[in-house]
Amino acid sequence: MGIFGNLFGSKKLKTTDSDFGEIESFSTRGNDVGWQVNKRFLNCNIEILIAGNKDGISENQKRILLNALNNETEIKSESEKALKEPFENAEIEFVSIEEHFELKGISVGDEGFEMAFQEKEGQNNFFNVHFENNKQVGVSIDG
Repeated sequence: MGIFGNLFGSKKLKTTDSDFGEIESFSTRGNDVGWQVNKRFLNCNIEILIAGNKDGISENQKRILLNALNNETEIKSESEKALKEPFENAEIEFVSIEEHFELKGISVGDEGFEMAFQEKEGQNNFFNVHFENNKQVGVSIDG
């Protein structure tokens, strides 16, 4: 693997998850593994980053993710609420998620998840909507 491979854990692990099929690691530190799941959600092909170990995805995070994926309409509605506010504050008309954004990915944590939307027009900022219990609890903007 070489010195950099050993230092940065670049050897990718693969496993088959009962819900997501074949998944691949994106980082490995000891027994902690970051897994990448490719999925279609809100009409976008996205990458989902989720923690686990060498045996697979964290059960708690998997429950959070499956709950979100199985409630796409609710998640879209909550996302629109969160994304509409910054537009209104900037006195810009908000039409819809599809009109203004492309969903790039989801990162899952132990308390909830975060969805990263990239602005289609303008400065291409990332709007990160934070969720707990499938309800948006805030949004941050990265330039």
